[in-house]
Amino acid sequence: MPGRETGRPDAGGGRGRRRDLRSRPFPGVALEQAGGQAEILRELRTWAEHEAEDAIEWYLNDKRLKRRGSRAISALTILLAVAGTLIPLASVISGGPPQGWGYVLLALAAGCKGFDHFFGLSSGWMRDITAAQALRAELNDFRMAWAAEQLRAADGTAPAAGGPLDPAALERRLALLTSLVEAVRRQVESETAEWLSEFRATAQQLQDNAAPPPGAGA
Repeated sequence: MPGRETGRPDAGGGRGRRRDLRSRPFPGVALEQAGGQAEILRELRTWAEHEAEDAIEWYLNDKRLKRRGSRAISALTILLAVAGTLIPLASVISGGPPQGWGYVLLALAAGCKGFDHFFGLSSGWMRDITAAQALRAELNDFRMAWAAEQLRAADGTAPAAGGPLDPAALERRLALLTSLVEAVRRQVESETAEWLSEFRATAQQLQDNAAPPPGAGA
């Protein structure tokens, strides 16, 4: 979910401050600038690709954090559940008195499972993987389509440096840029909606479980 924060490499190659996923400033374009339409398209392409790459990086970083947390919680849940089962069994085999610690450990295992469910570590990890893969596919498709346009323009009909592009070619490239930006926006909005729906459902479930059963106050 884009409101969450993630690490981002800084200029020195280390991990910088954790930040939200935000859009980059839209590039300022002017027809009179050097390079003309071709230069404007280059700047727009760079901006659109960076938007997609930033989103991919965000989801991959978030995935790493959730993967570590999910695995740690899962391992702890298994250990507590096994210990909670073996302690009473060992007491019975040895002929000793029943051990109440088994129930405590089983309750802790259930608590770990509930923690994972409420904070969405495992489900969030899966959503991050899905979102990153979908965005990477969109970016690769865009680059292939853009390369095809470049090859189509390299048949000897390309305009002179700084000259206007063929209107049809210009329209196709602008459509490709718009398609990539819209694909990134839709993917981020879709993942955010899934996160919000899951959070609301979990919060409602906790509220229902905490409410006293009907007739309890009678």
